[in-house]
Amino acid sequence: MWTKKQLLSKRIRQVDLSEIKRVSDLVEAMAETSYQSRNLARCLSVYEAMVRDEKRVTVFLGIAGAMVPAGMRKIIVALMKNGLVDVVVSTGANLYHDLAEASGIHHYMGSPHLDDSKLRELSIDRIYDTLADEEGFKRLDERITELTSRMEPIVCSSRSYLLQLGRSFNDEDSIMATAARLNMPIYCPSIADSSIGIALSKYELEHASERGLVIDTIKDDLEMAQIMARSPRTGAFFIGGGVPKNFVQQTAITVRLLGLQEEPGHSYAIQITTDDPKWGGLSGATIEEAISWGKYPAEVTRAVVYVDATIGLPILAASVLEKCGDLLAKRGRISFGWNDSVLVDMKTILLEV
Repeated sequence: MWTKKQLLSKRIRQVDLSEIKRVSDLVEAMAETSYQSRNLARCLSVYEAMVRDEKRVTVFLGIAGAMVPAGMRKIIVALMKNGLVDVVVSTGANLYHDLAEASGIHHYMGSPHLDDSKLRELSIDRIYDTLADEEGFKRLDERITELTSRMEPIVCSSRSYLLQLGRSFNDEDSIMATAARLNMPIYCPSIADSSIGIALSKYELEHASERGLVIDTIKDDLEMAQIMARSPRTGAFFIGGGVPKNFVQQTAITVRLLGLQEEPGHSYAIQITTDDPKWGGLSGATIEEAISWGKYPAEVTRAVVYVDATIGLPILAASVLEKCGDLLAKRGRISFGWNDSVLVDMKTILLEV
């Protein structure tokens, strides 16, 4: 039982801007403030601990929400290039919008108060206060269909398909192209629920009379389980929730079902979300709730901040890059070797930072 003296032992500290020299200084100062400010500081603390862990934690990044249209693309790429993310699980929408940017089909500043029926007449799509050219998306759909038609007609995981697709785009700032260049796994277990899936439906129709390429997302389960089983430790970083969050979390259960690992789940977890846990949805479900499912051990190092990801992600990512810059070269990034869906090699490559 807490005593009054114990409960009133640590004062809230007023942030002194004269002491702030870097973004990470500000976030660390927030550790002694209140509300989501303190939670963001906790996320930085967990991320830093995950990166500094001597056992080389494999970091799974889950991306939901419209992050690429919102301008978060290069931030995610920076985390990938610097070995602060090792495996990406994304909604198809983010990957599609990434390919759109790589194709010169950009996103534009708009307003949530525009006349949507008029936008429809102009073939302009709206994502809250962001606009995009529907005609450009149609061209991208055709390109994805055409690129897929060149691929070998095999049954493969979404990782294998997205790797081939990413190789077809030459853009240093692209999530997909960067993953292909680094041989970093990107998974999209709900790929049908996206414009990539829409483009693939045309490919499917055109190849209905022959054996074409088939994306088997159950292979994604098996591949993710192998990555987790071969990792000394794993951690999860969620931008939003949705399918990517559940897919990363359920891997802890898959490895046990397959007899690959007995360890009780991911050792670290961070989430940036605006979803509320009391409605019972997965996006807002707490890390503590996931402990009851065996997705994390009871002692998991964790933090959740309830803030718009377009605010929280840039601040957190910049802070981690500042705080951990001294060890990025030594920590390196993970290189994966595959034979179909069998993980045959997983080694650390040192970075030139």
